[in-house]
This record gives sequence, structure tokens and C-alpha cells, in this order.
Amino acid sequence: MNGPERDDGDGRHLSSPHAVRNWSALLSLLALASFLAAGTAFVVSDAASAAAGATLLGLGLIGAALLTSAKAPTVARRLSAAWAEHRRYVWFSGGLFALGIAAGIALAAAGIDLMQLFLELIMEELEGGELEGAEVDPGGLGGGGGVALETSATSFIRNNTPPFLASIIGALTLGLFTFFVMTLNGVLVGNIAVAIGGEVGYGLFLALLVPHGVFELTALFVGAGVGFRFIYRAGERVLGTRPALFTRPYLTRTALLVVFAWLMLVVAAFVEAYLTIPVAELLFPTQAA
Repeated sequence: MNGPERDDGDGRHLSSPHAVRNWSALLSLLALASFLAAGTAFVVSDAASAAAGATLLGLGLIGAALLTSAKAPTVARRLSAAWAEHRRYVWFSGGLFALGIAAGIALAAAGIDLMQLFLELIMEELEGGELEGAEVDPGGLGGGGGVALETSATSFIRNNTPPFLASIIGALTLGLFTFFVMTLNGVLVGNIAVAIGGEVGYGLFLALLVPHGVFELTALFVGAGVGFRFIYRAGERVLGTRPALFTRPYLTRTALLVVFAWLMLVVAAFVEAYLTIPVAELLFPTQAA
């Protein structure tokens, strides 16, 4: 296929004329983040195996960028068409997350500290056992209740993949579960931001959230967008304005978008495990100490 990717014959979702350049650049950006995480894993954390894993991931992403640019431009065009089809729903998911943040801040202003509540629940579950080595996840983005007992990239991938898949499969609940996941994550981020930011400073909180959050949140928003878009297509099919719910072009480009988003989630895991803390310590040496 040499022309732009179209949507099921209706021509509404055209790929960008700069699709190859844009998606190759995005893959290269993910590769750069992987290499940076590999460097800090090896130098700062003395985690040779994790550094090797992040390096292999980066090399794979660079290879994908080069392949997409030189040998497989159709992949980029299909990704571009998929983004054109799903972007409104991705932005909608981001809007739900933003509303959740506002609700979480309002709850904090009312004196409701969700982070403390989660810590108390976990302490009860562990029957008062010590949380030695535990790390508070300021965003609660992994769906783990705001506390991660492991801080390896593998544990973050394991914790973050189910919410990502749930945001897509939530379409089977007419989007109610996806709506809940997006809003709840926003509530957690907003509420815990007030608690942590008030203690250590909002600059440090952002430094602990942004390096991995920019990849992780985008992946979650894309997953939710895929779920919401499916609901819209199903509605069109029921109303008779769409001849088929599933078509090969739709399934192909959507699968590529989901895989790309999951790769972002994997990169986010390496960044969160090995790069986020060094960045925070570099930017805020006093508060992070």
C-alpha cells in the first residue's frame, strides 16, 4: 500500500503526509529514554541486568524507527491513521483524568488524605508488618493503590499492564469501567499531589512524576481512547450508519496503536525504576536527600 491509510472506505481518517517522519521520531524518542534509563541503571543503581534489558529495548526501538523509515512506511501510515481516528477519544480520556485531578484536590482540601488511607489499608493487610523497601507511587498510576513493594522495571510493567488492558476491555461495560479507571487515577494523582507536594514541595513531586508519567499516562490515555472509540463504532453499527463493526484495516491499525502504547508503558517502567529518582535528586538535591 503506497497511498495514505483510509478508514473503511469513508475517507475520514487519513494518515498524515509526515507519518513516516513523525512516527520514526517518536520511536527514536522512546529509544533515547530507554538508553538514559539503561545508563542510570548501570551507573547509579548498579543493576547490570536491568541496564542490559533497557539497552536491548532501546536498540529494538531504534531498529523499528529505521525499519519504519526505510522499509515499512505502511506501518507509519497505519499508525498515523489510527491516531487520526482515536485522538478525540484519547483527549477525552485525558479530560476525564484532569477532572479526576480536580476532584482529588477538592478531597484533599476537605481533609481527605487518600494516600494515608491506602497506607493504613496495606498495613492492615500485612497485619502490621513493616513496609521496608516500599516506595510510594505518587501517581498511583500502576493501579497498585499508591504503594509499590517492588521498584524494578519488571514489577512496574506487571503492575501497569492490567490497568492498560482494562481501559481497553472496559468498552465491554459501555465504557463505564474505563471511565472509572481514568477518573480514579486522576483523583489519586490530585489528592496525593497535595499531600506529597505540601511536605516536600510541588517541584519535587513533578520531578518524581513527569519523567515516567509522560509516557505512562499517554499510554493509558491511548488505551482508554481505543476503548471509547470502539463504543462509538458499535453505536454507529447499531444505528446502521456503519456497515461493519470490525474490518481488517480497523483491526490492523488499532492493533499497531495498542502495541505502540504498550511499548510506551514498558519504557515508562524502566524510566520510573531507574531514571526518575536520579533526575529528582539532580534537580532537587536538598529535598530529595
